[in-house]
Amino acid sequence: VFDNADVLAPAELEVYFPTPGKWGNILITSRNCAMQCLTLTENSLEVTELKENDAIELLLKSSCLDTLRIDFQADALKIAKELFRVPLAIDQAGAYIASGATTIENYLAKYFEHQKTLLSHPEFTGASKYNRTVYETWELSYKEIQQRAESDVSHKANAANSAMLLLELFPFFHHEGITEEIFSYAALQKDQKTSNPKLQLASSMLDRRLLPLNKAGTWDNLLFGEGIRVLLFFSLIKKVSSDGVYAMHPLVHAWGRDRMALNERERCCLMAYVILSCSLRWDGSQPYRFHRVLVTHVRVNMGYCRSGSNQNIIGYLDDAHAKFGDLLQKQGYTKEAEILQMKILDTRNEILGVEHPDIIRAMASLASTNRDLGKYTEAEKLEMQVLDARNRVLGVEHPDTIDAMANLAETYQHLGKYTEAERLDIQVLNARNRILGMEHPDTIYAMSSLAEIYQHLGKYTEAEKLDIHMQVLDARNKILGVEHPDTITAMVKLAATYRNLRKYTEAEKLDIKVLDARNRILGVEHPDTIRAMEHLAKTCRHLKKYMEAEKLEIQVLDARTRILGVEHPCTIGAMKNLAATLKHLGKYTEAEKLFIQLHEVKSKVPEAEFPHTIATMANI
Repeated sequence: VFDNADVLAPAELEVYFPTPGKWGNILITSRNCAMQCLTLTENSLEVTELKENDAIELLLKSSCLDTLRIDFQADALKIAKELFRVPLAIDQAGAYIASGATTIENYLAKYFEHQKTLLSHPEFTGASKYNRTVYETWELSYKEIQQRAESDVSHKANAANSAMLLLELFPFFHHEGITEEIFSYAALQKDQKTSNPKLQLASSMLDRRLLPLNKAGTWDNLLFGEGIRVLLFFSLIKKVSSDGVYAMHPLVHAWGRDRMALNERERCCLMAYVILSCSLRWDGSQPYRFHRVLVTHVRVNMGYCRSGSNQNIIGYLDDAHAKFGDLLQKQGYTKEAEILQMKILDTRNEILGVEHPDIIRAMASLASTNRDLGKYTEAEKLEMQVLDARNRVLGVEHPDTIDAMANLAETYQHLGKYTEAERLDIQVLNARNRILGMEHPDTIYAMSSLAEIYQHLGKYTEAEKLDIHMQVLDARNKILGVEHPDTITAMVKLAATYRNLRKYTEAEKLDIKVLDARNRILGVEHPDTIRAMEHLAKTCRHLKKYMEAEKLEIQVLDARTRILGVEHPCTIGAMKNLAATLKHLGKYTEAEKLFIQLHEVKSKVPEAEFPHTIATMANI
């Protein structure tokens, strides 16, 4: 039996094998997955986390508690889930409970406050004879990597040093979906010029030790790959897919941070923050899929960068703030984006002066986020300033001025100022037609926006409206492809036209396609996915499919309440829709509760934002 054969390479361990004979077996236990090569695949077994029932039983036994008591079992399940059903961690938790230091009911409260102590203190090594704490087990692996870093063999030392660098970074990303692409993009980050020396840039702080370029000017990932190989050898990370995606067990991930002193933790958190910022491009050349992965790491990293008093331990970095604000807004995290964008605008105002192009850009970004948050009045004020400045500084025909016009027109539409929106949209469409041509995506978008305004103003016959939306959809299908966001937007608008024409079956087909695409491409919680759900529910209601509508509307209301808050116009709209559907289903008690809640919320919201309070009273 070769137990805990973690440090030797398979070839080094094989030297100790007895001479092959007819009898006997060799058993190896190891956290080094390379040991699998010493036997056939079918003779190798990966021991993963415990099954739920086994985890409960182990915890109760090591806690010296009655394994049959239902209340103990419920508490044990919560603890087992929090410890990710890792046997050693569960065994250790049981030893702590058995010592009388806490009860099983109160263990998690203690754990959340003192995780590092409970997973590393030698007094609580557990009921088994393993005689190591959870953190001590990984610390032994780290010490072995440190020894290798001091080796006289240069490639061995380089690989170990690379592994130690990665162990400084990975704990400050999300524990899943750590992709090689992040480093590949960051390596190609060029030095940027700041518009003012007082505005510090993340790109000027990039640590390039893992990011060398080869003669062709592309990333040389040899050193990165060697570091990854060492971490895989010691099972400190796991390979998720063959295209360079890795994961850390959540407890290993926590150990990676807990083992650091405070100043070291701040340094490593900043280093990870800078790499994430440098991996993000301004030019829209990166695949959407990468941004979906990156935003998860950015949000987690920003959480780690806050001190105990919720102060950001990283100073203001102009390019990182702007990139992350833009990323968060486009990925649907608008409240988080707003905080960053307000900071950008305040800082640039203070340093650059009022008319600087970077301030106008910051205003435009914040206005767009305000629009997403339903703060249409604030968006309008900012967008009027942006349009005025761009008109004066850049001229009427400049693309940025035309974009500013289009943005203000969209805000006017949300505010119900359709005549003002129409005037601007006509200018936008004419300019884009002239400058970009009829088939350019931006021209098609302008055509679609104007068609929508005409619909609100009742200036088109129903046939003409349908024709324009069909034109837009056909053009986008042809030029951009079926799954392009603008094609899906055209589908949304055509479905709305079908609803207005009472062609609900045609609308339903399109709504289902849109929801399916949004779910796959954007994810369940993205605002556009939630909107797609709302549209399908609306069509189902028209088709008298009230049960299907109810299911969708419950999801919409739940998501909007969580993400936007109960007083947001979109949440109020979702509440109203669900209440109407419940009324149709004869669920009058539930409908009444919602209508009363709706009335209470609307009473707090200014009349300019919500003029329908009397209608709600009538519904009650």
